[in-house]
Amino acid sequence: MLRIGKNGRSALPQSKAEMVEAWGRLAQLVGVPRSTGQIYGLLYLSTVPQSLADIVIQLGISKASASNGTRQLAAWGAIKQVWVQGDRKDYFEVVEDLAALVGGGYRELFKPRLESSSQRLKSLTESLKEDLESGALSREEYRLCIKRVNALSKLQKRIKKLAPLAEKLL
Repeated sequence: MLRIGKNGRSALPQSKAEMVEAWGRLAQLVGVPRSTGQIYGLLYLSTVPQSLADIVIQLGISKASASNGTRQLAAWGAIKQVWVQGDRKDYFEVVEDLAALVGGGYRELFKPRLESSSQRLKSLTESLKEDLESGALSREEYRLCIKRVNALSKLQKRIKKLAPLAEKLL
């Protein structure tokens, strides 16, 4: 949850806090830390660049979370570090192209997970065979599990076929 100030309110106006929180929940849905989504939401709604300290104060997160989140978002091309005249701190602002965020998320999150899923399914198939041979699984359990793993494998192959198209669109 966002930091609550001494007056019992968020350090952000309510409408802005709700939007930042929505970005945090969206991030969680795709397997990214909530704080990373909140950082993006904060920067997306900011009219001026924000320092790491500003982010920490406004979101009520640790400096480590803010640092990790900004580093991850910058690697995706979703935010950029900017220079503020007269200040030596690192400042950040959003890259306004939302396609950059989606493309970065695809390249950094989805694509590697898709690649590793093939290996996981192969390993799972081998484990099922071993469990059948050792008697840990009955034939009926084995057939059901293999059927389900094969269905996942088929879906994974379909997604892999669509991935190049998605990459071109992004």
